[in-house]
Amino acid sequence: MKFLLALFCAVLLALPVWTLEARESLPFPPNDPFYTPPDGWQDKPNGHIFRSRKVELQTLFHTNVEEAWQVLYRTTYASDDQPTTSVTTIMVPYNAKRNGVVVYGDFEDSNAPQCAPSYAFRAGPLNAPSSKVNMVITFPFLQEGYIVTVPDKEGRKGLFASGIVEGRQTLDGIRATLAFDKLKLDKNVKVVGSGYSGGAIQTGWAASLKPTYAPELPVVGWYAGGTPSNLTDLIMLVNKTPFSGFLNGGVASLVDTYPKVKEYIESIATHEAMEAMDYARENCMVSLLLKYPFQDLFSTYYTSRGKQLLDNKDLREVLDELTMGLNKEQTPDVPVLMIHGKVDEIAPYRSGRKTAENWCKHGGQIQFHTYDTDLSAHFISQITGTTMSFNWLRDRLEGKPVKDGCQFTSSKDVLLDVDELGDEFKYILEMLDGFAGDKIGPGDNIITSRIRKQQAHRHHVQRSSSLV
Repeated sequence: MKFLLALFCAVLLALPVWTLEARESLPFPPNDPFYTPPDGWQDKPNGHIFRSRKVELQTLFHTNVEEAWQVLYRTTYASDDQPTTSVTTIMVPYNAKRNGVVVYGDFEDSNAPQCAPSYAFRAGPLNAPSSKVNMVITFPFLQEGYIVTVPDKEGRKGLFASGIVEGRQTLDGIRATLAFDKLKLDKNVKVVGSGYSGGAIQTGWAASLKPTYAPELPVVGWYAGGTPSNLTDLIMLVNKTPFSGFLNGGVASLVDTYPKVKEYIESIATHEAMEAMDYARENCMVSLLLKYPFQDLFSTYYTSRGKQLLDNKDLREVLDELTMGLNKEQTPDVPVLMIHGKVDEIAPYRSGRKTAENWCKHGGQIQFHTYDTDLSAHFISQITGTTMSFNWLRDRLEGKPVKDGCQFTSSKDVLLDVDELGDEFKYILEMLDGFAGDKIGPGDNIITSRIRKQQAHRHHVQRSSSLV
């Protein structure tokens, strides 16, 4: 992952004292009364606001944020008969435009409550290092004057990769944001959504569900980059790689979302598998990846089914249900931009393109851009696609038309042009470029190198202990 060097060196070694203090002073969401809804909350409509508060955001960088709010709102899990509540964090820039809102899908990619943006943005990047990158990615929108809302899309259970849950809770987060009177939004306000990787699970499913779940919302465009649109394909690609820790979190999420999956997994999971899922429920992304690299989900270490793990009717039904583009009724009703690297090692390229093709076949307006180069790894493509996605979403908010039908384009240049958006955005793009800079190198290899070094160190310690 291209940002890990910055996260470990800049964040862990150079964090100022105030960040550490802020983290210790904040109760985790389950212990914070703000997250507990009042009696009778189930009777309210989705998007209803129960309470709000002004908050301070902790960041290592200067931000164009005049004030930040959090609102607790009513939403659901995977179906209408599963009501719950969630929180969205709203950032209002100094030069706020009241006619444009961006819903940002962060790549939380973990299950623990302290990883959610409503906590991580307040606690500082030591708590969830990926929040540092997520925060910086919102900066261009804030600099342009757009209000940015960031829902806790995984909900109170932390349901990472449970797409229908993420889509519903995002749409209800938009409803709550538009209803929040302190923003003084224009009556003709427009909304766009932006997400990459785990954030694209969120925006991709929000786009899919909007026509039937929230057709009244004034959304004019979605961006879903590096989209993990097919969980089955993702499992096969990520298994036994440096990123296999993602699978522990994803399986734990499906267990916690779908009772029939829970019954099946718990009947064939080993003690070690149950421990891995519990770890995912208690820790954030970086910790999860560092603890469980190169794991084989199909090994007897994790399951009695071995390579037949996925050969179960109930599990297959859920995995099919969570594949974007299969259901014609879940075709986005507004334009969608998708960007994907040809050699993406986390979100399978063919799956993302297949989703785009299916949406097109069903009448969607899709622009699918491929970075067609051997350097187009997952996080390189994220940083490189920043300017293209920002310009495209800004055009939607400004009412500029898109071509009818679908366009499939490609390019080979994965270098980020820090001058492309002008002087006022240059420092932001330079920060993003730093996450994918030449000190890390192409192909997202830094995570592999770091994990192998950590494994070698553990082996050395264990061997030394055995000799004592």
